[in-house]
Amino acid sequence: MKVIDHYHVLTQSLKETNKPIQITLKQLSTILHCSIRNTKIILAKMQTLGWITWLPGRGRGNYSTISLDAEFDSLVLEEARKLSSIDDSIAFIQQYQLADDVQRNFIYSLFSNLQQGEETKNRGEKDRLLFPSYRPLVFLDPFYVNRRSENHVMRHIYSQLVAYDEDKKSHEPHLAHHYCHRNFTEWTFYLRKGVTFHNGKELTASDVCYSFLRHKHSRSAYYWITHWIENIASLDRYTVRFNLKKPVPLFLDLVASLGGSIVPEGFMNQSVGTGPFQVQEQSNHKLTLVNFSNYFYLRPLLDEVTMYFFPTLYDNQRGTHFSESVNFYHYPYSGPKAAQFNQDSVIDKGSKLLTLNMNRERMKDPYLRKAIYLALDPEQLIKDLNGNRFIPASRMDSNLEKLGDKKLNRNKASDYLKQSRYNGETLALYSYTGAGNELDGKWIQKKLEELGIYCSLHIYPYEQLQQLPLKEQSDFLLGEQLADESKIYTYLSSLIGSHSLASYHMTDNVKKQIETSFLEARKTEECIESFQYIEKNLSQSHHLIYLYRLQQFAIHEDRLENIHLNVLGWVDYTKLWYRGTFEI
Repeated sequence: MKVIDHYHVLTQSLKETNKPIQITLKQLSTILHCSIRNTKIILAKMQTLGWITWLPGRGRGNYSTISLDAEFDSLVLEEARKLSSIDDSIAFIQQYQLADDVQRNFIYSLFSNLQQGEETKNRGEKDRLLFPSYRPLVFLDPFYVNRRSENHVMRHIYSQLVAYDEDKKSHEPHLAHHYCHRNFTEWTFYLRKGVTFHNGKELTASDVCYSFLRHKHSRSAYYWITHWIENIASLDRYTVRFNLKKPVPLFLDLVASLGGSIVPEGFMNQSVGTGPFQVQEQSNHKLTLVNFSNYFYLRPLLDEVTMYFFPTLYDNQRGTHFSESVNFYHYPYSGPKAAQFNQDSVIDKGSKLLTLNMNRERMKDPYLRKAIYLALDPEQLIKDLNGNRFIPASRMDSNLEKLGDKKLNRNKASDYLKQSRYNGETLALYSYTGAGNELDGKWIQKKLEELGIYCSLHIYPYEQLQQLPLKEQSDFLLGEQLADESKIYTYLSSLIGSHSLASYHMTDNVKKQIETSFLEARKTEECIESFQYIEKNLSQSHHLIYLYRLQQFAIHEDRLENIHLNVLGWVDYTKLWYRGTFEI
């Protein structure tokens, strides 16, 4: 054990600093879990370092006096600054439970003073992007998770047979260089030759079959995209054919999803794909992506992307903001070095969504739903909680929102409650940790209680929440409704996706309407119009209550070029590059 760890044990046990405390050497050896001889050595080292004042008592059994002269948090930061690299400094402070503001200030200092590239001098002049983030990304496999942060990173690790081009509003060949269909029931894809996975294995048709068939397990986050697949066959090494149960004209929207990510056959959560970046290191403290030199498409200009995780520092809360090279806290920066950074921002295309369970008898009461809707004023929520909560939302597609949707007579909530069948029973609100859900959930609970509606709040880790019988247990579900570049996919995944919170609360009849609209549409515009009609009814009947949209930020030094905030509100690493430090 290091001397600083022994000092940590003392501060945890004795509590007080800068105050003489009477204690015996035997008591100290018990606290430090070592012999009296070693305790004397440790105390001598601490005294030499100036951390303690130690006055040994005279005579056997007499009390000695110790004063803890160093604040432990400050001591950790001082030791961290002495280390030679940012990796070592961060790894060091992550060992200890420091106060949030202490960690925040240290990280601000560390990253705001870092010139990206200085850390690369001993790494062959690689272009590295380094930044702090708030939540470890434990699973980077589409089978397990459909969540904003993971989705963003997985987009850089995996590739699909086809890709959706947002500008052209159409699908383009990607891992497949060509594709065709017969009556929309038989779809054939012809693979590029020589495409390799991160582990060196060549991509073949059997990998494509495996990648889709594994989602037929009901636990998969993309189980729903396999509903219409009857069979998948490898015709030869580079040709694969999908036979569907019925015609699916818009099948490419499913193929282009993250659920359509191609992984090597026998893949076991190794984060191995064919994408532009591969995982070099993944832990609860750090994730490093490195450029995949054999990437089949355009090579990114960044060589490495490293995020360091500090889970206690983020919950969409107001308060101290600090800078990062690229700001994934999505906060504006107002610190002393603001003039040295550029700022890009975008309003999130997704939203924070509260769903009401259409399968629960009490939630079939239109007066109760109306009362709940009127009690939850998004503008007040944004004002009360701040953070990067930005503007109220009322529809899945912000282009369909009207100004009048956001200005309602909130005073009528009590009248509707009186007309309802609500009789004081406790309603259950479920959500998952992070993304501001804890604060949002408490705010909703408080506002409903002020109206006279009682609500219990249940917050679980994301993976654990998905394993609960939410259809039977929950009255409300609170979470993020994610957007995709494809509007069709946005509606599908948000309303009937396996990990979509709304899907747990949809009736079978509504799900059937959505599926029918998807299958019968021959054109994208026709399908979108049908989805918008269904979603409008769900919104107006208050089974879906949209709360707000985030304002996403990217804050960066001037020489980082081509900042592009994608539909998930994160920066696309494949587009970034550093301008040289030379003067033009």
